[in-house]
Amino acid sequence: MDDAAFAQLLLNEEDLEETFYGEEPSAAYDPVFVSGDESGRAIVDLTNMLTHGTHPETTHHASALFTNIVGSVVFHHVAQFGNAACRQVYQELFEAVRDCERYRMGLNDGVELDITKVDLGPVELGDGGFVVRWLSAVDHFRIETAWVIVPKDGILNFINTRIPDGSEIHRLARIAVDRVTGLTGTP
Repeated sequence: MDDAAFAQLLLNEEDLEETFYGEEPSAAYDPVFVSGDESGRAIVDLTNMLTHGTHPETTHHASALFTNIVGSVVFHHVAQFGNAACRQVYQELFEAVRDCERYRMGLNDGVELDITKVDLGPVELGDGGFVVRWLSAVDHFRIETAWVIVPKDGILNFINTRIPDGSEIHRLARIAVDRVTGLTGTP
């Protein structure tokens, strides 16, 4: 499979229920860990590793970023790994999220966010996955986000949303996993 075929796994504007505009995904890259415990540092390191495709077993990776005029955001990253590394990366990310209650990170535009875990639970998609809800704060401004992380056939989907409708993250994750199923031919 080439990179262009792999990029077809990404969500696109037609998949989104509101009017979103695609943007250069690098806007979501390179947060830095500022403070918190080691699980917060691991979350930042692992998400940076995913978005850059720097894990030694990464065979393909692609990202898409969408925003709209009211501040909703959808960031989708998909990575394929060899040698069963997908499950290992998934497990490391799950353990870091499970163990983390809060951390502080800096964005590539200099803004620092205090991030607190609100909820964590399983999601019945792919080869098993999880959904985590976060509350990010900067000064008096509060942002609710949700992540769904799902492995399927050696491919890891990471969807990060800032959308008021909480069920939308599940719908988008289903679309993403169905695309992997269509590509790999496994149920």
